[in-house]
Amino acid sequence: MKKSKLLLLLSLCMLIIVNACQPITPTLTLPPTRTPTPLPPTATPQPTNKPTLVVDLNALRGKEVKVAYPWVRDQNRVNQLIDDFNLTNSWGIRAVAESFDSDELMAEALQQGNLNANVIIGKTFDLLNPQNQVTLLDLNDYINDPTWGALDSYDPASPFKAFAPKPNEAMPRYSLPLAYDAGLIYYRTGWAKELGLEGVPLSWDDFASQMQAGLRANLNDNLYVNNGTGGLLLSKSVLSAQSWYAAFGGTYSIENHVLSLQDSALDASFRTLKQAFVDDTSWVGLEPTPYQYFVDKYALTYEGTLSELNQQTYYLPEKESETNWETIPYPTKDGKGSIALESISVAINAADAETVQAAWFFVRWMLQPSQQARLVDITGLWPATGHPAVVAEDYAAFHPAWASALKEGVHLTLAPEAASWGINRYVLQDAYLRVYGLEPDYFSSIIDVLKQTLAEYPTR
Repeated sequence: MKKSKLLLLLSLCMLIIVNACQPITPTLTLPPTRTPTPLPPTATPQPTNKPTLVVDLNALRGKEVKVAYPWVRDQNRVNQLIDDFNLTNSWGIRAVAESFDSDELMAEALQQGNLNANVIIGKTFDLLNPQNQVTLLDLNDYINDPTWGALDSYDPASPFKAFAPKPNEAMPRYSLPLAYDAGLIYYRTGWAKELGLEGVPLSWDDFASQMQAGLRANLNDNLYVNNGTGGLLLSKSVLSAQSWYAAFGGTYSIENHVLSLQDSALDASFRTLKQAFVDDTSWVGLEPTPYQYFVDKYALTYEGTLSELNQQTYYLPEKESETNWETIPYPTKDGKGSIALESISVAINAADAETVQAAWFFVRWMLQPSQQARLVDITGLWPATGHPAVVAEDYAAFHPAWASALKEGVHLTLAPEAASWGINRYVLQDAYLRVYGLEPDYFSSIIDVLKQTLAEYPTR
C-alpha cells in the first residue's frame, strides 16, 4: 500500500516538472489599428440629407494634388507650408506647389485655360470670373459633410461670422474664404497728439475736424511746399470707393442678376467727399504712394488697404514704431466706423473623385488655426476663420496697427462674391473718380450712368 502511494506521489511530481519545463506562450495583445485622422471630424454634425463622404485611404495614398497661388515673393514660405502638409498628413497625399508672379497673371491663366491645379488660391472675383476656362467644384457637399466638413473651421464668435459658409446653402458655393483684405484709414496718432487732438475720429464730424487741424498746422508752419496738405490723402483706389460707399450705409444686392446699389448712400458720400476736397481737408499727392507723405506729416490720414501695412512699416524712421500710427475704420454717422472687405478664397478644380477628396483634405488642413496663422505671416491679411488678434496673436502683437481698426461695433461690409464683381468693382471706382471733377448738380447723372453700366455686366 505504501509502495502504491509512493509511486503515485512520484508520478505527480514528474507531471509537475514536465509542465514546468514547457515554453511559456505569451498572450499577444495587438495595438489598435491606427485610423489616419489628420483633421478632426466636425465637432457638431450639421443637419444633412447626405451620408458622410466615403474615404478610401488606399486610393488616396500617394495621390498628387497641385496647389496654385499668387504669392511668388513669399514662395519659400508657401512651399514650406505645403511641404509640412506632405510630411504630416496621414493619408500619404502629396501636394505640389504652382506659383504665379501676381494675381493678374493667375487671373490670365484661369481665363486662358492654362491653369491645371487642383487647389486654386486667389482673389474671389478672379476665381469666379465667368470667362475662366476651368470647371470649379460646388463645395457644398464637402462643407456640410458631418465627418469631413468645414463648418466648424469658422469661429462663430469671429467678427467675420456673417460671411462664413452656412449649413446647406441653397446656392452653389464654388469657393471658401481664406482671408480678407480691407479698406482702412491710416492715422498718424503721434502727430494728432502733438496737435492736441484727442480720441480716434470715428464719426465724420470728428474726422473732418481733425483733418482741418492737420491742414491748419501745415499752413501755419515755415514750409510753403506743404501748404494745402495735412488732411486726408486720397488714393481714389478700388477699395476706397467701396469703403466710402459702405461708410454712408451702402449695401449690395442682386436684382434680376444685376448688382444694385443704394442711391442715398452714393449721393451722400459723393457730396461729403466733394465738400472735403473743396475745403482742402482732403488732397491728392504727386507721388504714387502715400508712405513718405505719412511719415513726413503731410497727411494726418490716408486712404489705404490692409495689404499695404508692411510697406508703410518699411517707411517709418527707426526711432519710431507703430505706436505712433495705427489703422482705423472709415468714419460713419453713428461713430462706430466702417470697413469694406474683399475676400481671398480657395477653390477646387473638378477632377476624379479621389483627386477631389485629396484636394479637399488639403483645403481643410489650410483652415486649421495654425495654418491660418502662417498664412497671415505670408500675406499680411486678416484670417477668415476667426478674430485676427486671436488666430494670429503673435503677429498682432508685433504689428499693433494690423488689427487696430477692428474696433468693437465696427460695421463690416463684404464685397459681392459674384461672377461680375471683377468688373463691377472698377465701375464703382469710376463713379467715385468723377466726383472730384464735377459739381454736385451732376451727381445724379453719375449715379444713372453707374446703374446703366452695371446692367451691362450681369452677375451670372
